[in-house]
Amino acid sequence: MVILFGTFTSVILTVSMTLLWGTAGIAAAILPYASTNRSLTRKRTFLLWVAGAALLLSAVWYVTIILQCIKSGWLFVEGTVKTLIPLTLIPQGYIALTVLPRLKGLRDSGEEPPAQAALQAAAQPSVSLSFYAAALASGLSAHSFVFAQPVLPGPAEIAQRFVLVTLLLLVPAIFARRRYLKVMRGEALRRSLAARLLNVISAGILTAIVAIVILVSHVLAGVQASKLPEASDMMNHDWIDEGGGAATRMSGGSDHHPSHHANHQADTVEVAALTGNITDPADVTFEIVAQKKKVALASGAVIDAWTYNGEIAPELRVKQGDIVEVKLINQDIESGVTIHWHGYNVPNAMDGVPGMTQNVVKPGQSFVYKFRAEQEGTYWFHSHQQAAEQVVKGLFGILIVEPEQETETYDEQVTVINHRWKTDQGYRKAFGSRDEWQWKQVQLGKTVKLRIINAHNLSEKYLLQGTDFRIASIDGVRIQDPQPLSDQTAFRLGSGGRYDVVFTMPDRPVFLKLGEARNESNPGIVFYTDSPPEKPVLQAESAMFDPSDYGQPVVNAVTAASQFDREFLMILGNEMGFYNGMFHFLWTINGEVYPRVPTFVVQEGDLVKTTFVNKSLAEHPMHLHGHHMTVLKKNGEKVNTPWLTDTLNVMPGESYEVAFVADNPGMWMDHCHNLDHAATGMVLHLMYDHVRPSYEVGTRSGNLPD
Repeated sequence: MVILFGTFTSVILTVSMTLLWGTAGIAAAILPYASTNRSLTRKRTFLLWVAGAALLLSAVWYVTIILQCIKSGWLFVEGTVKTLIPLTLIPQGYIALTVLPRLKGLRDSGEEPPAQAALQAAAQPSVSLSFYAAALASGLSAHSFVFAQPVLPGPAEIAQRFVLVTLLLLVPAIFARRRYLKVMRGEALRRSLAARLLNVISAGILTAIVAIVILVSHVLAGVQASKLPEASDMMNHDWIDEGGGAATRMSGGSDHHPSHHANHQADTVEVAALTGNITDPADVTFEIVAQKKKVALASGAVIDAWTYNGEIAPELRVKQGDIVEVKLINQDIESGVTIHWHGYNVPNAMDGVPGMTQNVVKPGQSFVYKFRAEQEGTYWFHSHQQAAEQVVKGLFGILIVEPEQETETYDEQVTVINHRWKTDQGYRKAFGSRDEWQWKQVQLGKTVKLRIINAHNLSEKYLLQGTDFRIASIDGVRIQDPQPLSDQTAFRLGSGGRYDVVFTMPDRPVFLKLGEARNESNPGIVFYTDSPPEKPVLQAESAMFDPSDYGQPVVNAVTAASQFDREFLMILGNEMGFYNGMFHFLWTINGEVYPRVPTFVVQEGDLVKTTFVNKSLAEHPMHLHGHHMTVLKKNGEKVNTPWLTDTLNVMPGESYEVAFVADNPGMWMDHCHNLDHAATGMVLHLMYDHVRPSYEVGTRSGNLPD
């Protein structure tokens, strides 16, 4: 909330500054047209008041940035301090130190014409141009906060805004100089309103032409530079980040590029070979057919769905320790499909990312996934081919891995996977195919386990009211000693996240509700003992579940580490720009979009720390494939109870430090699981330095992951 408040405050202040500095610029331009000393003094006084107000707002803005830095940390303001503060401070400093003292000297009164020296001082081009420069700098700052966030800016990006202001001042400078030369020659300026309006219009048109030329040039360059390559082998890394650790095989530029020496390095391995030990026969087999099908929700609303096995969210249930074999067949999805086992740390070749771990499965083709189910818990699976489209349309399912030895027993188990569907009756949220309230009878005293999965792009809030409950696991990992939570406690799941929630059935109804208590359009479940209530009755929550202070802390290699082998930084931002030749609202990592983002390189066995900093205007559920992350810090402070997660939802203004052991070799995606964000750039790769590619990504192969 601090960063959002700071951002909106900064936008309001910089927009106000733009208007005031622009008004001051116009007032400065008309000073030399004063016909009497009284008129000159009156115009000067107005200008001083406007400039003073603008300087006051500027001071408030600078204080806001300082407070943001103190509250949230340097990384939330570094781009602003490096680019926007100098951009605004230079013209404002010149105005405060040079222009305003000069204007204060114009104090003559009376109806006599101003002295020549006074007119020359007022007509100095630097007077009006400094105000115009301040207005442009403030306007660019307001624009940057929403549409072009500066993140880790280099010298070129810092200079870019100064160059833009200079170019936009060329036409006003020509008009200001022409006016000044006339005054210096003692020529009378045309004081008629029509003449001045003509000058203003002419200057405005010519400046607009310059701006249009700059814009068109920027668009043409942006379109061309943003086009994705037709083919890439996933080793075309422009920005290698080794996290400050020991040199890897990727060190030293192209001379040490593994793809150049793939046939000569006996100690490297291809992705396709990273299958794990799957020589034993499968204990359980499934066949999944990707196909288009019209599916009706409980309300009667119809979805033109893309499905696995013709149904919404089919469930695969296996036992911990089983060797699982899943044959994926593509019946009629033209763009091709895959299966990614979300949160399940399978060997790299089984991860289901087209172009990275396999080729996309085209219509009429099949692919067999085989892995040992070593993790127990609640997981899900979905296509990673153009996932922003395919998951939304329904290409996902549920994976439940029952523990080899259950230490707790549950009388009822209910799997709830929520999604937002586009139907013939508009958008509707549902638990699977149930977009209305459903009723389930449970005997008094029975233990109920809810496996809750959020398959929507955005985080969702859940209410469980009528009894105390426990969060038994997060992202498939059990919480040790979970304490009861009041039924007035809501909990929120980021996209792709899972909670196992447990309660004992009381002698009154229990309500599970998606979203706000008063939102009657969202689905829910009523659990009852003898007779169902006439309708659900819910109240607004009084608290929100916080996993950073719940149960017993996780203890593992990274929680015990005093230092890490590699430390990476991911600053999450947003800007308007071009992606693959199209104009988009882009979601950036360290100021760039895929494929210009950094590639994180590790060596097997490394202890790896990553810091997420969300300075954008939206939440980002960050999902690392192939590993679970241990959450160590939130907003710079150690969490009370470190926990394991594979999808960490980072809200605007939040920062997290997470860590993991690099114990699953391969090439892995690390991306925002708001799949619309991933589709426009918020994706990078974690790669082990001894792994080389087996596939290519791009339109040539049809492998299009996001």
